[in-house]
Amino acid sequence: MKNVFNILSLSLLVSLACIYGAEANEITFDNKSFILRATAQSLNLPNAMNEYFPSGENHDRWTKMIGVYHLPENKDPIEYAKDIDKDIENNETCLLLKFAQNKKTDQAVISYLENGNENGKNFFTYNVYKYEKNPVEGITEFRYAVKYFFKNNEEIFKLADKIKADNDKYMTMLITSPIPPIVEKELTP
Repeated sequence: MKNVFNILSLSLLVSLACIYGAEANEITFDNKSFILRATAQSLNLPNAMNEYFPSGENHDRWTKMIGVYHLPENKDPIEYAKDIDKDIENNETCLLLKFAQNKKTDQAVISYLENGNENGKNFFTYNVYKYEKNPVEGITEFRYAVKYFFKNNEEIFKLADKIKADNDKYMTMLITSPIPPIVEKELTP
């Protein structure tokens, strides 16, 4: 009887954790906390999406972010990733780091750098995306991104070494991480 009670208690806790996770305004990735700061509803966008940022950061000003996007019009995550790969290769401000696909799981993961400028400061955005079939319709895109600001070539070389050392780690983390469910709600600033 005690085992039955323990199993029921465990089942209840797991159920509550799943409900809480689906309603969560905060997620943890790479042992860091990210807070939901942007939804399609709050930005008046047509497709479902959530963007999470560290405390004090938001959709307009960020250094790290997690994004979850639903793309209902796209059916094949691997073909979609191949198209993104072509776009990256043809964009002079981008540098493809790695593209991996798994036809058995119907997933693709891609990482790349994109050069940018914000308020007169140069940076690289390190992006890692995972694409997989959405259980309802289309595909889901899961993104981790970091902005690395730099002032000179010496800093660029240090950033390149760091990104090269971390790239497989973050790709693996996205591959093995379940994609958080998309929460649609109006957010207060």
